[in-house]
Amino acid sequence: MGFIKSSLALALASLLVACGGGGGDGYYNNADSKQNNDTTTPETATPIEIAKAELDILKREGQFLFGNYDPSDANSAKGYIDHALDTFAQGPLQLTLDIRKINLNNFSSHYRSKCFEKSTSDYRACYSFTGNEIKGLVNGYDNWDFDIIADDLKNIKLKSEDVSPNLEGYQAKTRIFIFENENGDKNFHDVTITGAFSYPFEQSWGLTQTSQKRFILINDATSDYKITVTTTTIDPVTNQPVEKEVTTGAFSTYKDLTSNDGELFMFESGSGFNVLINDNPNVSFAEPVSFILSSVPGDTNSSSSYRIRASGEQELILANVTAIDGTRVENETPSLNTQSLNGSIKLTGSNIFKFKLLQAGSLTFEHVINKISFKGTSTNNNKVITTSLTQPSGLKY
Repeated sequence: MGFIKSSLALALASLLVACGGGGGDGYYNNADSKQNNDTTTPETATPIEIAKAELDILKREGQFLFGNYDPSDANSAKGYIDHALDTFAQGPLQLTLDIRKINLNNFSSHYRSKCFEKSTSDYRACYSFTGNEIKGLVNGYDNWDFDIIADDLKNIKLKSEDVSPNLEGYQAKTRIFIFENENGDKNFHDVTITGAFSYPFEQSWGLTQTSQKRFILINDATSDYKITVTTTTIDPVTNQPVEKEVTTGAFSTYKDLTSNDGELFMFESGSGFNVLINDNPNVSFAEPVSFILSSVPGDTNSSSSYRIRASGEQELILANVTAIDGTRVENETPSLNTQSLNGSIKLTGSNIFKFKLLQAGSLTFEHVINKISFKGTSTNNNKVITTSLTQPSGLKY
């Protein structure tokens, strides 16, 4: 998942191309992202020009960062950052929040006295939920698929057979583990997700299709955080079920029980996922987006969290995003549009993940993207978003 470390040439080059698809103006149809005759080079660019170039990328690829994103609106253009953050919010994060609402006493058959039976390093007990039984645990997941099989992927093409993860990697069931703890206060506050699932989203490129699907994978190839699970497979020789240990990637969230303001959820270091997007009609293949965050509890430079304050205000802090990578291939103005983000993200406000759906409200943001700080406020007035920047100084949104 190597990402582009030098944002300078990338940002300035992005001023010279239109991104996306869906028409001669480019998919995003944003004047700031259209081709122009700017001849600025990384050697002669001023700091404000560099910041402007980076902001143009964010406005095209990540309106989510400024609250100007509507997941339910097919006509709302969705960049690779939007896909990553919206998937994070609706997928691993929301799943861990919703699964905590169930009464575990009603699921005694899902209790394991040793969660990973063959492990010699992890002796925890847990409640375990697998595949499409997850649909019946909480409301809102009827049209999700928590058991991805080959038939679900039969009309998906990857750009190359060498792409990792390949399609076979996406064939997996979602597994959610809710862990017991020797300290009773900590019981069932550590929730870990691994495997694959899919869910629908709305996206139109001005053609016919509006209902699209995201395929999400959390495994060894997509997450730096690992767990070793015991799984049952069919022996190819005996055709009998056998148990074996498999080390796989996972996304883990822990609830801090001593929060002094509402509920506080911490993310395990290296948690990540891959989301496969097949909505771009410019190409026959699907385009992957990867997301990995580093989070060290207690470290102000690396501690990532989600808080729901007692007032209802929400705060998301992703202090160390090591990679959000994605592409949006364009043919009319030829470009691979390979993009990468690293840095930190902070959003504070009411309903921060669906801010544009509110009738009114304000959202503050404080991001450091590829070493450039962006601070400001977005205001929602009857679903019309106005964004103002306080940093960088002299730069208008």
